[in-house]
Amino acid sequence: MAEGNNTISLKRLFMNSMRYCVRKWHELSLFTIVHVVLLIIGFKFINGWHDKLFLLWIIPYYAYWCYFFRFYFDRKPYLMTKKIFDTLLPSTRILVLSLVIIILLAFIPLAIPFVSGNSPWVDSYIDHLQKYIDDTQTMSVVIAVIMMIISPFIFFRPMMAWIGSLIGRSSRISTAFTRTKGNYLQFLSLAIIFISLDVLIEYIDYKFSFGKWLIMFFGSFLAIIMNVVLAKAYEYFFLEIDK
Repeated sequence: MAEGNNTISLKRLFMNSMRYCVRKWHELSLFTIVHVVLLIIGFKFINGWHDKLFLLWIIPYYAYWCYFFRFYFDRKPYLMTKKIFDTLLPSTRILVLSLVIIILLAFIPLAIPFVSGNSPWVDSYIDHLQKYIDDTQTMSVVIAVIMMIISPFIFFRPMMAWIGSLIGRSSRISTAFTRTKGNYLQFLSLAIIFISLDVLIEYIDYKFSFGKWLIMFFGSFLAIIMNVVLAKAYEYFFLEIDK
C-alpha cells in the first residue's frame, strides 16, 4: 500500500470535478432535484431538528448520499447493498471524533481561569469571556472559524474512510490520515471555499427574505459539487496511487 505525502493539486482537482459535472450533467441534475425535495421535506414540512420526525428524515438523506457515491464509483447495486451498513462504523467514528474535539475546544477557554491561579488578569478574562458568550452572533462566527480550521481533521480526511467503506475498500480512519498526510492546507482551502459560498448563499437568502428557498436550491447545487470534489479527492489518494 502506498504511503501518504502525495500533495493534491487543487487546480487539477477542480478541473477534473468540473469535467465530471459537465459529462454527467443529466444525472447530477436529477441528484440536485432529489436533494432539493429532501430539504423541502426536512425543513419545510418537518421543520428541521426542532421536530422529532427529523430523526426519521435522516435515514433517507443518509441513503441518498450512499447512493450518490456508489453511483459515482459505479458500484452496483447503488442502494440495496449491505455496504451501507459498513459505513456506520466510520460514520460513528467521525461523529465521535467531531464531538470530542468540539467539547475540548469549548472546555479550554472555561478551564483557563482554573489553571491560572490568582493571576491579576483572570477577572478581566472572565468578564470578556462572559461578554462573548452572551453575544450569540460573535460566538457563531468564532465557532464557524474554529470548525473550518479543524475541518480537515474531523471531516475531509475521515470522509475518505467513509467513502472507502461504502465502495468496499478500507474503512480505517488511520489509513485515510496516512494517505492524505501533508494536505492540510489543501483541505483547509476546500473548507474555506465551500463554507464561504454557503455563508454567501445564506446571507443573500436572509437579506432578501427568500425563506430558505435560495439555500435549498443553490445549497443543493453546492452540495453536489462539493461531494463530486470529495469523490475526485478519494480517487487521487486511494485509486490513482495504487495504479
